[in-house]
Amino acid sequence: MLTYAETAYGRTIVQRSSIPCHQSQEITLTTLSYVIGPIDAAQIIILHEQLAAGEMCSLLVPVDLPRHIFDHPLFHDGYAYNFLSEEESDEQEDWTSIVTRLVNHIYSSLTDDRFSCTFDTAEVSADSLPWHVGWLLRDLTRLAETDHLLAYTGLAHLCFVLPLLTQRRPAAWPRYEPYHAGILHDRAVRAYRARVRGYREQSKSYDEAQRLGVVKK
Repeated sequence: MLTYAETAYGRTIVQRSSIPCHQSQEITLTTLSYVIGPIDAAQIIILHEQLAAGEMCSLLVPVDLPRHIFDHPLFHDGYAYNFLSEEESDEQEDWTSIVTRLVNHIYSSLTDDRFSCTFDTAEVSADSLPWHVGWLLRDLTRLAETDHLLAYTGLAHLCFVLPLLTQRRPAAWPRYEPYHAGILHDRAVRAYRARVRGYREQSKSYDEAQRLGVVKK
């Protein structure tokens, strides 16, 4: 199996085993200040993998992706199945710059009832979550071919939600702040919609307001 990767901003080729995914994505208090916006290109590796049938599959992989998800065999199965499914179908999802639709899709995909517990306490989550992460990353990789900003915003949101689902509440987390992926996801979406409304009140078009509402780090 041929496998290599390049940075999202260059042509540095590395082995799949050398991709610098973290052992665990650490939750910090900066999570509380998260706003919907694109991930830094320097935080992405582009993985190219030759699948069993000979096809070459590309995948955008955030370096913050937890290593235990990246190394899970079902992570590979998720993006490979997505890649093969897209080749068999002429119908592709059309996100058409709808930011809230995309981030809600990412959240709902990761919080299906089968993953209602944390990764380290639910055996079904340990088997299912990596598959869905792989599937979503292939979705976002394909989206990046036509809408770079939207795809990178989706990658950032996936990196925001994942540790909230897979790690216990940190000891330093403020007692008055909820530690729940759904609450923090909804908070980020509400703040984004408020920014869009503000730009609409400035007579910006809906598409332009959506773009301006995405906060670039």
